[in-house]
This record gives sequence, C-alpha cells and structure tokens, in this order.
Amino acid sequence: MTQPAGSKRDAINKCIALKKMPHIFEKLKNVWGYPEFFGFIDGLLLVEPGRDRAGFPEGVYKELDALERIFLKFPDEVAAPELDRNEREKLKAIIKEKEIKLNYTIGER
Repeated sequence: MTQPAGSKRDAINKCIALKKMPHIFEKLKNVWGYPEFFGFIDGLLLVEPGRDRAGFPEGVYKELDALERIFLKFPDEVAAPELDRNEREKLKAIIKEKEIKLNYTIGER
C-alpha cells in the first residue's frame, strides 16, 4: 500500500543525512513503523561499555531524533499497516514507557 507523499509514514524517505549512511538507513527503513524501531534507535544512540564509537554527524542525529519524535507523537499514522493487535499493543506500551522517561528527564515529575 503506497502512502500519500505528505503522510507521517513517509517521513523516513525525507531523511537526507541518513541516506548518506546507507547501512544505517536501510536497517532503519526495515524497522520504521514497527515496535523494533525504538530499540534500534536506542542501540544507535547509546554508548555501550567497551564499544568505541565516534558518534554521528549533527544532521544524522537530528533526523534520528525527528523520526523518533514523529513516531511518538503520531503512532497510528506511522505504524505499519500490517501490524496485528498484539504488535499494536506492544507499540503502545513502548511509547507509554518512552513518554514517561521523557517527561521525567525534562522535569515533568
């Protein structure tokens, strides 16, 4: 099913900086709209002990952040159409947990 060009689901295709990193962009496209997206993003952005990472260019970081915010704000529009009920419930739980963490870290306790 093709999404309209202006849809939230299409946001991934507007990422210019990420497209310059095809190994990450392709993996990201595969999880966009699925609950696994959030774990993948966390894995990209978190530094693991013993793993040397140089970080991302600012444009890549901004696009990753924007995608995550879009998914958090518009989960029904971003979610893959083929998600079953259990996957949608899992997605809601992940988003609720993320929102709690975000609110806590920005002082909305």
